Amino acid sequence: MDGRALVVVGLVVLAGCSIVADGGDAGAPAETLTPAPVPTTAPTATAAPSPLPPGVTTGGTISPSALASAHVRAVTSRSYVWAERRRTLTATGGGNWTEARNRTRTIRVADGDTYRWSRSRRVVWTGLTLGYQPAIERYSDGDTRYVREQDADGPLYRAQPATNDSQVLALVAANRVQSYLSLRNVSVSVGQVDGERRYWVGSNGGGVVDGEYAANYSVGAVVTPDGFVRRLSVTYTTERRGTPTRIEYEYAYRRVGNVTVSPPDWLVEARAAVDGRNGTAGDATVAGPSR
Repeated sequence: MDGRALVVVGLVVLAGCSIVADGGDAGAPAETLTPAPVPTTAPTATAAPSPLPPGVTTGGTISPSALASAHVRAVTSRSYVWAERRRTLTATGGGNWTEARNRTRTIRVADGDTYRWSRSRRVVWTGLTLGYQPAIERYSDGDTRYVREQDADGPLYRAQPATNDSQVLALVAANRVQSYLSLRNVSVSVGQVDGERRYWVGSNGGGVVDGEYAANYSVGAVVTPDGFVRRLSVTYTTERRGTPTRIEYEYAYRRVGNVTVSPPDWLVEARAAVDGRNGTAGDATVAGPSR
């Protein structure tokens, strides 16, 4: 069989992705994948439409750097809402798991210098110990970029002149593409969303992910012909301090090309804190009132 053969099935796997974006976008419809009709007998292999997305090869492998680069090119200068979630669960015996950590991050982009970015407080596994990073929010209005960091004693504000961060924001997801889609034995299927072609890229197996061995590895991604990785979902198990640990990661893009950005409710406080201390909103770090 030609190495480009695709089985046109299974494209609805990510349609129920549970990520919810910020800024009142929770009610926005998730992208629904419509596969070609599934045959009642064994699926029929069909030749892959040419070309495949950048980095997706005909030999059943992916070049993660090529796909990540294509993703950055496809996303840069677009508006969108992007949300990710990473859950860490530990084994409690009897095949049961309990959630140990759940961290989220959301980026809402109108253009390169007008956006909102938020990340929940997170625990970072260094390979030996656990480290902690505070919750952070950023808001750029085109002129000034404000940062709110939630310290134990209250919020800490920073302000700097805005810059065009379109590529930097696109790299956030591209880094996950590079981490999770370094694969062999890849299966590729093709379907449509609102009449537009989408590729479903998936693989199972194991290997080293983020510096630790990953077993029972399963990954799926929805990719456009130009390499835009619109959805990514990963699960695997590893072992930390002798305890089986399960990682669940997912991200999704929504409202591509149709996003406006509203100021956060803490902007007035941020401006007052920074302006009151420095007389300007540029290049300053100021503690806000304790809560």
